[in-house]
Formats: sequence, C-alpha cells, structure tokens
Amino acid sequence: MSTAEVQHSDMRSSPGTQRRVLLIEDSAVLTRRLIDLLSEPGRVEVAAQASTQSEAVMRLQEGAFDVLVVDIELAEGNGVAVIRHARQLYPPDAQPLVVVLTNYASDFVRDHCFAAGADYFLDKMRDIALLKAVVVDGHSKWTPPHSSH
Repeated sequence: MSTAEVQHSDMRSSPGTQRRVLLIEDSAVLTRRLIDLLSEPGRVEVAAQASTQSEAVMRLQEGAFDVLVVDIELAEGNGVAVIRHARQLYPPDAQPLVVVLTNYASDFVRDHCFAAGADYFLDKMRDIALLKAVVVDGHSKWTPPHSSH
C-alpha cells in the first residue's frame, strides 16, 4: 500500500477532523507564510486561495470551506464584502469560521467586521501567532449549537 493510500484511508476513518481553509490575502509573500503556518496534514488544509473579492466569491461558490481567513484590504474589493457573501451563501448549520487577519486593527474596522459576520479579528502584526490555534479550535458563533439526538 502506498503512502498516499494510507493517508487517504486515515482521513476517511476520522471524518471532520481536517479543516478546509480558504485563504483570502493579496500579499503573495504573506500567503506563502500563512500556508506554511497553517498547513498540518490531517488537521488543517489550505484548500484554496484568493487575492481579490471576486476571486474569493468564486472560490466560495466552487466548494465548501470550514474556515475563511480574510484580509480586509484586497487587491480588488474588500474582505468585508466577502464575509457578508459567505454568511448568505452557507446554510445556518454549516457556517464557516471567519477569521479576519488585517493590518487595519482599529475599533471601527473591528466593529465593521463583526457586524458583517466575522468570528475573530486578529492584527497581522500582533496576533499572527494566535491564528493557528483559532483555525484549529475555533467555532463560529453563527452556527447553532448541535442538539443531541
């Protein structure tokens, strides 16, 4: 059995443990750094990337993601519009975790992001070390609590 088959069967046997991340960031350098930081086989996969608002919206329509890591200032458009779009697109029981990672960490911007549907608001300079833990363990406040059946 090849390594690929072993990894594949391992992932199948523990469904829901690997989180699929959509990384929305317009800096190529930071994108590579964040992929290195976040990627952990079996736990976190950066499944897609986008550098503009329209590209991010397209990615959201192509597949389901567990986590969106969103920069506010994009090469075209802005992350707040992407967050609003994601909140409308996903059904209530499958809302992604939305983590804003920005250089614009003012109270005004933070309030704007939370109003749009962000779950976490992190400063690129101060909080980047917290990102991995949030992506792995964070839960969206937009998803209703699971009722026990």
